[in-house]
Amino acid sequence: MSDKINLQQMQKYFEGQMNRVRIISDLELSENDFKSLGARLKSLCFFTGSENDIEDFMLSIAVYSSYSLIYGDVGADFDSIIWMVLNNSQYMERLHLRMLKDVYHIYGLSTYDIEHPDLTECCRELVARHAGIPNCEKNAVFDIISEYLGVIDIAYMQREIYNRLPDRSRYILGMLSEEQRGKLILDMRMLVGDVMDRPAERQEFIARYPQLSYSLIDRCMIWNENNSQRIRYRIF
Repeated sequence: MSDKINLQQMQKYFEGQMNRVRIISDLELSENDFKSLGARLKSLCFFTGSENDIEDFMLSIAVYSSYSLIYGDVGADFDSIIWMVLNNSQYMERLHLRMLKDVYHIYGLSTYDIEHPDLTECCRELVARHAGIPNCEKNAVFDIISEYLGVIDIAYMQREIYNRLPDRSRYILGMLSEEQRGKLILDMRMLVGDVMDRPAERQEFIARYPQLSYSLIDRCMIWNENNSQRIRYRIF
């Protein structure tokens, strides 16, 4: 994206892409674009006098929040990310979190049945789920998962894979509930085993794994092609 593109143009671009992605990080926004988006959102926060402006750009805020986990400091908590671009006064905090939660429904993005009595916790999980596994760590994650394809003890497998994840992936998945994290790890193991086990068309994998992002599926297929001599461990 050009530095001359304003926030409204960015918002329109994101809106036009939502029917082409499963999770927000499928956009594959560059680090420079992420920084440009953040600068424009911070200006909106400081200068707007209307809550309608915030609501109009809530999709951009959701994009910024997920990419903050991908490109920001590992270990930064959700509060420090979201309130950098939103007003967290006592009255506005809950309203803005509700807007953030609703934006996934508005644009037809999956909420993965994430529900939590605490609205902040719910939004934290949604933002993390839509960040997913960063592209720079996907191959390492596939390598780790491939070592556990023959493990029968599911709880052990989920725990071991999570503990061995690269730093940023572990940081992002650490924001998910244990249940959501376990589901994602199990789905990823099934994908890796399936991709390694037999050739299939991209659309077949996309249909078979509706909870996994397009970028994860695509890069898993490329990873397997680049390691075609890899031993296939079967689950017994």
